[in-house]
Amino acid sequence: MTSRSRSCATYVFVLAGVILVIAGAFTLLGSARDLLGAAPDNFGEAAPPLRPTVTPLPVEGQMIAAPVQLPEIPPTSGPSSYGLSALVATPTPVDPSASVPLRIVIPAIDLDAPIETTGWHTINGVSEWDIPDHFAAGWLKTTALLGRIGNTVLTGHHNIAGEVFRRLVELRPGDQIMVFSRNEVFDYTVTARRILPERGQPDEVRLKNAQWIQPTSDERLTLVTCWPYTTNTHRLIIVAKPSTSKAHGEQQ
Repeated sequence: MTSRSRSCATYVFVLAGVILVIAGAFTLLGSARDLLGAAPDNFGEAAPPLRPTVTPLPVEGQMIAAPVQLPEIPPTSGPSSYGLSALVATPTPVDPSASVPLRIVIPAIDLDAPIETTGWHTINGVSEWDIPDHFAAGWLKTTALLGRIGNTVLTGHHNIAGEVFRRLVELRPGDQIMVFSRNEVFDYTVTARRILPERGQPDEVRLKNAQWIQPTSDERLTLVTCWPYTTNTHRLIIVAKPSTSKAHGEQQ
């Protein structure tokens, strides 16, 4: 190899190294941004308007704000509406347990996790939602069943107790979420992400944040966790809408 060839080869290797260093720097910068608290850009819709039937109450240190008046599970026959009119001539008996969420799969972040039904407990007269203390998401049992009109809400930790929702912040518009019931799988598409200041905020801000978990007049899936990884000062909200009008098939 001539000296000129060696020089060209050296130049190419040096250039490749510089490119790798720059690429690595951008990756580290993104991670550092999350750790330091600079929120990724929000996208999608704004919070639904506050419904008069539910009065959320912020609770310091909780994953979400717990409602004072807990909404009831929608009817188990015919279209449930959380207050919307529904005309059903002859109700058909439906087993509600068949629509309880049991498993969540999100391919974009390599998540495959069980879902447990969660309720709440009361401390000093204040209702606080329970959250699984291991690798599992929690379905708030007063929210909508799968396939029904309303808001199906799942919560989970992101930096303790299994970190089931650790990578939730990485979701983008159009990402797929599959939620399994006993014998069906329901397809959703991510439509919105919101990162909302929570800790130390005035009550009106925290009440507005809680609007994301209230009943809605459309069918949706809402995932809730905290952010960022080191401080938990914000709420991370992911909203997904049905990809199709019905579940697309039997569980395998």
